[in-house]
Amino acid sequence: MKIGESTRAQPNILAVDVGGSKVAAALVTADGVVHHRVQAPTSQRGPVEGIDQIAALLQKILEIKDPSTNEIAAIGLGVPAVLEEGTDRVIWAPNLAGWRNVDLRGPLQARFGWPVYLEYDGHAATLAEWWLGAGKNLHSFVNVIIGTGIGGGMVLEGRLVRGVNRLAGAAGWFAFTTDPAVAEERDRSVGAWEAKAAGPGIVSRARALLASAPDSTLAQVDEGSLTAEQVFAAARQGDELARSVIEETAEWIGLGLANIVSLVNPQAIVLGGGVGVACAPLLPRILDTMKQWAQPWSARSCCVAISALGADAGLLGAAYGARLRLGL
Repeated sequence: MKIGESTRAQPNILAVDVGGSKVAAALVTADGVVHHRVQAPTSQRGPVEGIDQIAALLQKILEIKDPSTNEIAAIGLGVPAVLEEGTDRVIWAPNLAGWRNVDLRGPLQARFGWPVYLEYDGHAATLAEWWLGAGKNLHSFVNVIIGTGIGGGMVLEGRLVRGVNRLAGAAGWFAFTTDPAVAEERDRSVGAWEAKAAGPGIVSRARALLASAPDSTLAQVDEGSLTAEQVFAAARQGDELARSVIEETAEWIGLGLANIVSLVNPQAIVLGGGVGVACAPLLPRILDTMKQWAQPWSARSCCVAISALGADAGLLGAAYGARLRLGL
């Protein structure tokens, strides 16, 4: 250590991962360790109660008797929303009831005193992969998060690409039809790739086949409660209907990845989210489809990896985004 160099540790970040079904908060250290994680089902009673809920979770962390809570530099949030450039104002959060034109930053800064920074949740997860996950040490990769929907982000030439509306990476909107007039309503409302490859699309295809496959183990599940997780589990147990649905899903995912590879020419694509992680055994089929349709030289140079960050990806990315904006 040089003479006069500070030995003080870098400060921590209070991180919040806001989702349509749950909100999680934690203290994240400079080396990416998550402490004091708390969470609750997302309030869907409008932005006032939603902001109060976030503040209450943060307050729970601060009340824990831990010296680390005295070394905080900022609050970072990952939010499923369109965010205004410069102000971080929430323009629209479709999965949060009533969240249009909402100042989330101001009330939290006023209450806690630290600077507050917001990221689109797909970008937050991408930053997490770049910092500590499968994108670490890469200068060019795409993060594709497949769960209830499809989102993500891109790091190209060593920087996160946010886009003019801070929505770059919303790949679920890829179009997969030659005749837009025959597209199903869900294709138009959430995007064609998302409608085919994300969780609700998997469930929809399984339900459509159950009438002709009464012996399927999925026929024993109440139709209204069927989930993509159950379809994947049935496929692992050898259920033929489930296997056909999951194999078709692998092909839809491969087609989407082919478009990404051809357009961006990345070093890697990282698959995250509940469906993305569950596709680990399907990687050979996904890769075969990707290589069949992608620009061949680009496909040869691109690997596909499964995220290992799990439920902490959003928190880690929210913290890292705040660190970057603070210049830490």
